[in-house]
Amino acid sequence: MKRPFYYFLFPYIIGIYFSYKFYNTPKLLLIIGLLFSMVLFILSISKEKVFIYSLALLVFFTGYYNTNSMKKEDKLQFLYDNKIEYTGIVKKEITRSPSYSKYVLITDYIKINGTTYHVKEKVLLNINGKKTFKAGDKIKGIGLIKKPKANTNPKLFNYRLYLETKNIYLIIYSRDYSINLLSKNNLNFLEYRTRLIRKKFLNILDTTLSEENSSIIKSIILGESSYLDKNTLDSFREMGISHVLAVSGLHVGIISAFFLFIFAILQIDKRLSTIITIMLIWSYGYIVEFPPSVLRALIIFTVLMISNFTLRRYDAVNSILFGAFTLLVFKPLWIFNIGFQLSFVSALSLVLFTKRIELLLKVNNKIIKLISPVLAVQIGALPLLSYYFNNISLIAIITNLVLVPMLSFSVIGGFILIFISYLNINIALFLGIILNTILNLTRFLMKFFDMIPYKTLTLPQPSFESIIYYYLTVFILLGYIKFDLLSMKVKKAFLTYALFTILLIAFHITLQNNVKIEFLDVGQGDSSLISVNNEKFFLIDTGGSLTGEFDVSENILYPYLVKKGIFTLDGVFVSHFHEDHCEALLKLAERLKIKNIFISYENVQNDLYLDIIKKAKEKDITVKILTRGDKIKINKNVFFEVLYPNKDINKAKYENENNLSMVVLLNAYGKKVLFTGDIESEAEKTVLSQNSIDIDVLKVPHHGSYTSSTEEFLKSVKPEYGIISVGINNFRHPNPEVLKRYEKQNIQIYRTDKDGLVTIQITPSKYNIYGFISN
Repeated sequence: MKRPFYYFLFPYIIGIYFSYKFYNTPKLLLIIGLLFSMVLFILSISKEKVFIYSLALLVFFTGYYNTNSMKKEDKLQFLYDNKIEYTGIVKKEITRSPSYSKYVLITDYIKINGTTYHVKEKVLLNINGKKTFKAGDKIKGIGLIKKPKANTNPKLFNYRLYLETKNIYLIIYSRDYSINLLSKNNLNFLEYRTRLIRKKFLNILDTTLSEENSSIIKSIILGESSYLDKNTLDSFREMGISHVLAVSGLHVGIISAFFLFIFAILQIDKRLSTIITIMLIWSYGYIVEFPPSVLRALIIFTVLMISNFTLRRYDAVNSILFGAFTLLVFKPLWIFNIGFQLSFVSALSLVLFTKRIELLLKVNNKIIKLISPVLAVQIGALPLLSYYFNNISLIAIITNLVLVPMLSFSVIGGFILIFISYLNINIALFLGIILNTILNLTRFLMKFFDMIPYKTLTLPQPSFESIIYYYLTVFILLGYIKFDLLSMKVKKAFLTYALFTILLIAFHITLQNNVKIEFLDVGQGDSSLISVNNEKFFLIDTGGSLTGEFDVSENILYPYLVKKGIFTLDGVFVSHFHEDHCEALLKLAERLKIKNIFISYENVQNDLYLDIIKKAKEKDITVKILTRGDKIKINKNVFFEVLYPNKDINKAKYENENNLSMVVLLNAYGKKVLFTGDIESEAEKTVLSQNSIDIDVLKVPHHGSYTSSTEEFLKSVKPEYGIISVGINNFRHPNPEVLKRYEKQNIQIYRTDKDGLVTIQITPSKYNIYGFISN
């Protein structure tokens, strides 16, 4: 069987996916499936074709069962949302700031309501306050234990899944004053030695290199981008060279080549030198904590080196597949890890595509031989880069040819520098001068490339189908799929399916008559995206952070719009100038084209208002003041109408700007959705006195505050549904009494904190509403 790990890896991955997607599958059913596939496998050993299918089925159920068995959510369910007392040992510091720090903690015990549970679990510890701890510190504290939050807006980063790939299923939130240090240096021998080695590495690099250059080498050698500032990190990404910051085959190859070269000079036996080198590269993997990319490289290099001295034929593709399969047996959820995916796709692309590109270009010269490996990796990784990051570097081929060799040479220099420092610090200092020169030149060239305009292309998130079509096209163009040799039936099926998909998309685009309203989960704030026939796009508020600790624009709003392929907004309505409603507009205007900003009043005493007006002038965005009676017509069936405030409203009357909020009615095919900002009871009375409204959906005023949603207001507007845009807050939003008012009026409530993004889909004949989490 040629390349047998094809038949192991891909069915196993499908099994993992099914286990993740259908998490509640009864274990008994999985055991029956596993036993059935085992029996079928044994019975089909002598029949080659059936044997392959039965093997695939067995591997599928193995992946399904293995992943299901490793999930811990059910076992830890009793801990969630409890105030606890805990004891544990700090294993790693994640982040630290003057008022906040985050650590990985291994718990010894957890006490809930006087009952002690011996739970040895890897948890994320978030500490508010100035007190900090080090790896090896044993601590005792009190905190709130929570289940990590999954993404509540589709297409965005899934924090819960990210932590699960790191085997973390719990987060503890504590105040620093509730934590006491019990003892220090609670590390085993290997952990202690690793900390000493890392500390020594860092001290050597800080001593021999400038601060900027030391940060770059530390990031590359240890695979931790946290040593770099945000601007430098963004530069690496925009130039398409961020892969050098992930410890991978480049690093392992450099270390292997260096030591094999030294051992060859010392005339050490080839087998012995190979064994020592394997031990050294695995020791390096331990020091950098075995990220997926380095484990992949370690397995492949180990197989390569063993095959060299055993004189066995080495198959690079089979080795890569073997490496992936081995890792997924022990860490099945790594299939969802971005680093794992990029690492293996890049490695496969390098092996499979490089020679084919050279043959396709039909040019036999050194430049093509240099470009083809870079091009191969870029072609293979492009769908993943556009899916996760939505940015493709247009200068990646040039920067990889110019900067990566310089950075690789710098890494070699860094390793030699560390090695020499143990022998003679003066020689290390001299080497540091040379390395500083190389890195200074590298940073100069990075700044030059950084000045190139239009160096990145921003793309929407591709669909699963389009990714499949992309790879099929690549394999056909590179000759792996001989289209002309396929049977006529296969050709017809392929072309029919492709034509059907194209026609379906064209039909869908042409005959669209719908309005989609999406209430994004932006935490404690408001932001609603309105799409009219997928041609016109509006925001009503943008959300923002009251404390400035979380960037709504950078983490939610901008990524969501880009992933949907929205690069231009026809208008942004600002209900009022509070941070949780429009602070994100400032950064959004930097990155997207916005045609209009609609406001309902001016307030030169408000800094946020002044900042928005200033930004609008900088970006040449039209600012229009809308008041009661103004309409914005999108087409004959869809329009916005402003119901409040009046043009002559006395702003001085309202100390709180909540009651100056713009109230907008969206009328789409006769269905009415009312957006109310943060109006309170006083403004609600004014709205009712001046307008006769009967609506279908109400954006609940002021996040469900007690001062809004009076019974009189709800009885008058008579919505079927209410949408509360709310997050974690100290204001008791939504107020329990307010929720009772809605219940009393038989108004069904959706909440962004519980249902995630809430969607209203309106067509000429009907409308429906659903939440992302509850759907």
